[in-house]
Amino acid sequence: MDLTQIVIVISLLSITTIVVISGIYLIRLLKELQSTVIETNHIISSISRPVDSFSEFIMGFKNGFSLLNSFFKKDKKEAEK
Repeated sequence: MDLTQIVIVISLLSITTIVVISGIYLIRLLKELQSTVIETNHIISSISRPVDSFSEFIMGFKNGFSLLNSFFKKDKKEAEK
């Protein structure tokens, strides 16, 4: 074999090795990312229930106050007439 062929074979082997190692690293990284996303989804879903309940509680207060305000506004309008 010529020197050129030896250099080409060695470079092809090293490039192939680097591509395979990079592929394996990428696959492991994607699996870790998937598990992280699943855990984050569980955490967010467990947090969303209390926040949703609190939001409904606050909306109840808001609706109650707007109902009270509507009664007082009618009284003011009737007093002006």
